[in-house]
Amino acid sequence: MVEEKKKIALYSVFLNLFLSLLKIVAGIVSGSAALIADGIHSIADLAAALSVYAGIVIANMKLNSFPYGLYKVENVISLVSAFAIFFAGYEIARDVLFSHKEMRIDNLPVAVVAIITTIILTYIFSKYERKKGEELNSPSLIADSEHIKTDMLSSTIVLTGILGNYFGYPILEKIAVLIVVLFIFHSGFEIMLGSLKVILDASIDRETLDKIKEIMLSYPLVSRVKSITGRSSGSYKFIEAEVCVSTDSLEKAHSLIHEIEERIKRDVPFIEKIIIHFEPEERSDIIYAIPIEEDEKRVCGRFGECSKILLLKKEKNNFEELALLKNPASNMKFGKCIELVEFLVSKGVNCIAVNSLPVGKGVIFALSNYGIGMKLIPEEELTRFIEKLKQDPVCEPPLAVWNRFACDISQGGAGESNRAYRKG
Repeated sequence: MVEEKKKIALYSVFLNLFLSLLKIVAGIVSGSAALIADGIHSIADLAAALSVYAGIVIANMKLNSFPYGLYKVENVISLVSAFAIFFAGYEIARDVLFSHKEMRIDNLPVAVVAIITTIILTYIFSKYERKKGEELNSPSLIADSEHIKTDMLSSTIVLTGILGNYFGYPILEKIAVLIVVLFIFHSGFEIMLGSLKVILDASIDRETLDKIKEIMLSYPLVSRVKSITGRSSGSYKFIEAEVCVSTDSLEKAHSLIHEIEERIKRDVPFIEKIIIHFEPEERSDIIYAIPIEEDEKRVCGRFGECSKILLLKKEKNNFEELALLKNPASNMKFGKCIELVEFLVSKGVNCIAVNSLPVGKGVIFALSNYGIGMKLIPEEELTRFIEKLKQDPVCEPPLAVWNRFACDISQGGAGESNRAYRKG
């Protein structure tokens, strides 16, 4: 990407060198003082193009004294280009609006051909450089494209002035100059404002931050994004965020954050560095999910096939019914248990309360992966089930529950819990 920027900046250098020579020579041959002045203006453009090239080279140098890089050199160059645009607008206004000299053209065809050539080349190249600057997220190339556009506009003014004088309407020149100068100053102001925002570490655009936040929240274990900030530096963005994760496992949380960082770098262009601080979610409440039958009076013993899910919320010692949800996975042919687990995660469930273990150990691993606990109460009638849950609301890791009851069965235990397990 850096090599591409350097190549385009060199194209700009060669273009401005060619145009400045073309205008000065054509101005001397045609006797047009305005064209010679515009050629001198192109020499200023040449200097600006050289500074853009130098800025791109310097911005991507790696020095120990600048651990965050020299990317902002591009923005400094953009700021210089903005002032160069202001100066170009001033020069055009001064030369045409406030000059009382009459232009005398000795060779009109030479002047017209030189100006039309300039207009065509600068229009094509400014469009090309602007497009590449946006693709490469290079503020200096975008600024240079606007600067080159001013050269096209100034050439248009010179052509208007020449033709206006030739046909006896010099007022056309002054009107055209006034309109174009306003556009020039507007372009310079936009570039200056964008450069100052980056240099002063203003936040990056809200759209990018919202996209990054959306990516983070797409992971079920990320319960909340506490803060997210970002700043630009040249073509690149630096992001910092703080999230809450629904797991007490440091290893799992670290692996999750690393995965999120890699995905953000992949999906959001020009991210140079992203730092995500994580901490476990502190909860004062627990949301239980109880699979129930269609009649809403009995606890369902077939986890993935149950038609309804009752959500209960425990806050301190108080229980309240949150919602009665339809199981979106009940009609699926395969993977209904895993689908139901992911659905419950999206609803903020912390614990599933069941009267029998789900069939298949994959569900147990899915619950463990999402940090959801399990409560096993071998009771079919819903009212009595909830009463027992209130008496002993403590949830356990799903794998611990599985291993304990699997061990009971292997040892021939014959209690009520074993019969519930066999039913499941």
